[in-house]
Amino acid sequence: MPQQPAWYGGRVVTTMQDLTTLRFRNPAKNAVVFWFKQQIYAWLIRRVVRKSVALIAISEFVKRDVMAFCQVPEEKITVTLEAADVLAEAAEPMLKLVDKQFIMYVGRPTPHKNLGRLIDAFALLQAAHPDLLLVLAGKKDANYRAHEAAVVKRGLKNVLFTDFIPDSQLRWLYEHCAAYVFPSLSEGFGLPGLEAMLHGAPVVSSNATCLPEVHGDAAHYFDPLDAGDMAQKIAEVIDNPTLRNELIAKGRSRTAAFSWQRMAEQTLAVYDKALKTS
Repeated sequence: MPQQPAWYGGRVVTTMQDLTTLRFRNPAKNAVVFWFKQQIYAWLIRRVVRKSVALIAISEFVKRDVMAFCQVPEEKITVTLEAADVLAEAAEPMLKLVDKQFIMYVGRPTPHKNLGRLIDAFALLQAAHPDLLLVLAGKKDANYRAHEAAVVKRGLKNVLFTDFIPDSQLRWLYEHCAAYVFPSLSEGFGLPGLEAMLHGAPVVSSNATCLPEVHGDAAHYFDPLDAGDMAQKIAEVIDNPTLRNELIAKGRSRTAAFSWQRMAEQTLAVYDKALKTS
């Protein structure tokens, strides 16, 4: 990770997750302090990348992004793709959602996750789908509370903010949702989409950054800057059983293309080479 001693002179291999923190502010933080931290982080990333003997990126998108931002040669970076695991706990129903049709998102609510536009898209969907629910799963922090307050102020119905939920309930949500929606503007890999596919959820995804690379043809894509397009693509999936079932089948197949074992072997090979190179 880039968070390491800037002046350490020993041999280092650094894994790059993404450069998202450099490109988006966090409204829950002091704007001036956050901007100052971004400048330090940008300097640290460039320094760490250039002094590392090798770099690991978690997607081809991250590799290209780091190459452009830090001006480093392609041969210095190895891509090792992540994978998804089946949630071990048995599925536990969320009682208020049993026998209800719902779409879902799980994760943080920071600006690059684009939840504001997802909520806008859901408001558009309600005209033709008045009984549909939107489930936003994740520990409530200042950003989630701001979204919740905005939903109340707009008078939107059927939006459920779950707060933290255990893996057992997350598994149940994946297994019973009409669609998993991934509205993000920027990701390094996009693991929740693969996790949703692994548990049988059809994925409707942003077409930004690494997401098409990771999801392949197993997701139905939309422009994350266009709430209308997002709403249309969600509706196409939840209203078309054939498309929905096709995405579920492709999703399960897609997850099989990723392997933690392969990632571990590739990572070990990078470290072995770094140790052997004088």
